[in-house]
Amino acid sequence: MGTSSSDPVWYACYGSNCSWARFATYLTGGVPAGASMAHPGARDPSLPREKQPTVFGSQICFTGYAVTWDGAPAFLEHQASPEGAWGRRYLISASQFADVFDQENRRLPATTTLPELADLEPETLVVMGNGKYDALVILEPVAGVPCLSFTSPDPPERRPAAAPSAAYLSTIVRGLLAGGTTSPSDLADHLLRASGVALAWDRDSLRSLIAAEAAS
Repeated sequence: MGTSSSDPVWYACYGSNCSWARFATYLTGGVPAGASMAHPGARDPSLPREKQPTVFGSQICFTGYAVTWDGAPAFLEHQASPEGAWGRRYLISASQFADVFDQENRRLPATTTLPELADLEPETLVVMGNGKYDALVILEPVAGVPCLSFTSPDPPERRPAAAPSAAYLSTIVRGLLAGGTTSPSDLADHLLRASGVALAWDRDSLRSLIAAEAAS
C-alpha cells in the first residue's frame, strides 16, 4: 500500500529548486525564468504550507551536462559528509511530491506511486526507476512528518566532476539567500566544497556572483 496522496511530506531540495520562483512552476505549471521547457505542474497546484532552510547529511556534487543550464547539474552524494549541503524544504502533500519527482525525471505527473513512507528507514535510498533523479532519499522526519529528496540512482560522486554555469549557481544562491541563514562569504566557501565548482569558480568569482544576487 502506498502513502496517501493527501499526507504531508517535506520536500528537501539542494539544487535549482532552492529558488522558490523556480520550484513554484513544478506545482502551478509554466516555464521557469531562464528555461525553455514548460512544466505541466502538479495535480494539486496548492502552494507549500511552510518553507524552511535545511542541511543535508551528504554533500552535493556537480556532474554531467544539462542543456537547460548549459552546465553541470547538482546531485546529492550517496556518501555521508560531516559538512552536508545546504538547501531548503517545502511542506507539501505526498501527491505533490510525487508529481515534482515525475517532472524532474521527465515523466508526466501521476506516473509514480510513492511507497509506504512509514516503512522506510531514514538515511536510505529507494530506487524508483532509471531516470536522472530516480532515487528517493529518505531523510530524518521533521516533527514527525516524513522528509524526502531525490538524487541519481548511481552514486554521482563516482562520475567525473563538471562545472556548473553561472545561471545555475545563481538560481541556487538566490534560494539559499532567501532563507536568510548565511552570509555571502560563508556561502562562497560552502559552494567551493562541492565537487565541480572549483573547476570554473574561485572564491572571488563566487563572492561576486553572490553579491550580485544579494543586491538584486
